[in-house]
Amino acid sequence: MLVLGINGSPRPKGNSQYLMSLFMEAMKAKGNDIQVLDAIKLKINPCIGCGNCETKGICIFKDDFTNIFLPAVIKADIIVLGSPIYFYAFPALIKALIDRIQVLWSRKYRLKMDEFKDRKRKGVLLAVGATQGKDLFDGLKLTARYFFDAADIKYETALCYRGIDEKDEMKNHPILHEDIKNLIQKF
Repeated sequence: MLVLGINGSPRPKGNSQYLMSLFMEAMKAKGNDIQVLDAIKLKINPCIGCGNCETKGICIFKDDFTNIFLPAVIKADIIVLGSPIYFYAFPALIKALIDRIQVLWSRKYRLKMDEFKDRKRKGVLLAVGATQGKDLFDGLKLTARYFFDAADIKYETALCYRGIDEKDEMKNHPILHEDIKNLIQKF
């Protein structure tokens, strides 16, 4: 089984990346193949709403989204979105990848293609935010849900942590390892 991690943090070795690495290491320890794509390292164009994917099922851009990201999403059995919170939303780089998944939405809903027939794919959201806001993760969860739907992935669950602002703070989180262990058991 291939587990694809999509790291949306622009900060190397940040709290979000640490959370993602713990999850991915645990999945690897269970015998899964893993791959992590860092949004900050991918050279992608933003979606321009041209409609080509809605009529032809392909994106007009030939960039890292088309050549690296999309093939990895199609191949994966489990997809993990990992991200910090930027103004109650995904950072721009991962949001651009999410927007470009319109190509799979178009294939599924407009063109009625069934490229994931008989596959039971699952999705997980991992997120870290600095504030304690009650609605802090609502935007991410909703966006993740629609991203997963477009890619024919069942949104399983989310692990979200509030009040994490200092460097390396996730490393000392009192229940993080237990949360990861419990989440991994679902797979």
